[in-house]
Amino acid sequence: MPKIINDIEERIFVSAFNLFSKHGYKKVDMKIIAEESGIAVGTLYNYHPNKKSLFIDVFNKSWAETFEKLDLVLRNDAAKMDKINSFVRVLYDEILKRKGMGNELIKTSIIKREEGYIKGELLSRLKQMLSMKEEVDYILECKYEERLLETILVSFITMMMEHPDEEEDNINYLSNLLWNIYVNIEHY
Repeated sequence: MPKIINDIEERIFVSAFNLFSKHGYKKVDMKIIAEESGIAVGTLYNYHPNKKSLFIDVFNKSWAETFEKLDLVLRNDAAKMDKINSFVRVLYDEILKRKGMGNELIKTSIIKREEGYIKGELLSRLKQMLSMKEEVDYILECKYEERLLETILVSFITMMMEHPDEEEDNINYLSNLLWNIYVNIEHY
């Protein structure tokens, strides 16, 4: 009779999330995830056909709570600068929490645009934050809107990598960056 494992999907998710966050995509394999989950490799393959599929699933699911937090900030009636500060802090903390998976936001080798909606969702929320308009589909009047938003997202990761021990300075810098972009967009 097969062994019944309680909460197997949750165990796989937690193990994979922790391993991918700590070591990144390339240094983790299905055998390590199975061992960490306390299951056989074959059992893991019953739930996920390959490492890429598992990574994308973990990556996407791990952002659901983050989007709820960012949406709360976006709906808040706080002053614009306070709202930007809160948004930056939430996004910074959430990317930092993912460590090795954070870099995948800017890479295309593992997560293609059509497979990983996370980057698009983050860019959408950045756009909302910068526009500070109630309309969800407000478009910045900028020819290179997507490139601007991608540059901001890359700036979060760059600050974490280049200045890992300067979290408050990074957050202050990013908040000021977004504030200055917002002010310039408002006067565009």
